[in-house]
Amino acid sequence: MPDIYVAGKHKPSASVRLSRTTEDKKGMDKNMEKGEGLEKKGGKRREAVEYSEVMRDARQTTNPLAAFAVQPAVTFETQQKEEQVLLLLRRHFLTNFKWLAAWVLMLIGPIFLARLPFFEVVPVRFAFITTIAWYLLAVGYFLEQFLSWYFNVYIVTDERIIDVDFYSLIYKEIASTKIDQIQDVTYQVGGAIRNLFNFGTLSIQTAGEKREFEFEDVPQPQKVTQFINELIMEEEQEKLEGRVR
Repeated sequence: MPDIYVAGKHKPSASVRLSRTTEDKKGMDKNMEKGEGLEKKGGKRREAVEYSEVMRDARQTTNPLAAFAVQPAVTFETQQKEEQVLLLLRRHFLTNFKWLAAWVLMLIGPIFLARLPFFEVVPVRFAFITTIAWYLLAVGYFLEQFLSWYFNVYIVTDERIIDVDFYSLIYKEIASTKIDQIQDVTYQVGGAIRNLFNFGTLSIQTAGEKREFEFEDVPQPQKVTQFINELIMEEEQEKLEGRVR
C-alpha cells in the first residue's frame, strides 16, 4: 500500500520531514491538552463533604440502631454499583414508646395475676403452660414491632431517595426517585414532644411516578431538608459543568 505522505516517487527533504515531525508533535500536544481539558470538564462526582454543610458538620455513624445515620456502612437491594448511601433514617426512637410500654405490661402481667386468689385453684401444670405461651406471645410481639421499626427506613444516596416499607420478612415495598426529579421539600414539626426532641415529618414532592414521599417522624428534619436541597443544587451544578454521574 503506498504511503499517504509520498507524492509520486519523490521523497520529502530532511527539512520537510523535520517540519512535519515538529507539526505532528505540536498536534499531539494540542490533542493531549484538549483531552486533559475534557477530562477536567467531565471529572468525577464530588464527595458529599465538598458541597454539603450537613456532611461537613456530621461524623460517620457506626451505631446500627441509629435513627439518624450519616454515611452508614449499609447496602440495599436496588443499590447501583457506584451509588453511595449518605443518610439512613428511621422513625425517632421515642415513637416506640407505646408498644414498649405495652410489652413491659405483658411481661409483668403474669406476676400480678399469680397473686390473685383465684389463681390458687388453677392446676400448676396448666398455669405453667399458660405462662410459657404468654411469654412466647410477648417475645413475638416485641420482634414484630422492633423489626417493623428497624427495617422501615428512608435512604438518601448521592443519586436518589428511597422509601422502604417493611411489612413482614417475606414482603416489603420499595419506592425511589432520582434527585433531579425532586421539586419541593418541606418539613413539619408539630406538638411539644416533637419540638422538644426535634423530630418531624418531611414531605417531598417529585416529578416521578410516585408524586409524594413522606419521611415520617425522622430526627433533625431541618438538617435532612437542608441536605436534600444541597443534593439538588449539586445535581444542577453537575449538569452545568458537564460532570459525569
